Amino acid sequence: MHETSLIKDMLATVRQMREEKKDSPVKKVTVELSEFGSMDEEHFRFHFDEETRGTELQGLGLEIKKVPIGADAKLVSITFGGQETI
Repeated sequence: MHETSLIKDMLATVRQMREEKKDSPVKKVTVELSEFGSMDEEHFRFHFDEETRGTELQGLGLEIKKVPIGADAKLVSITFGGQETI
């Protein structure tokens, strides 16, 4: 599934950034979804929850911003405590 692959790649980036920040707790990720892309917000949230369930990222906050044009889904920021990255 296309969305599963995208989400796995995003979560790999989150894990890598967390390691670089000395395992700082990740509070949330912000993702852009294209209005004309193949995924809607509900579908994306479902797969995001599936991929994080039972992992150290379970319960991770997810903010979704809709953009008119762009990639189907794009990781735009990771928030550690109060500090945003990427």
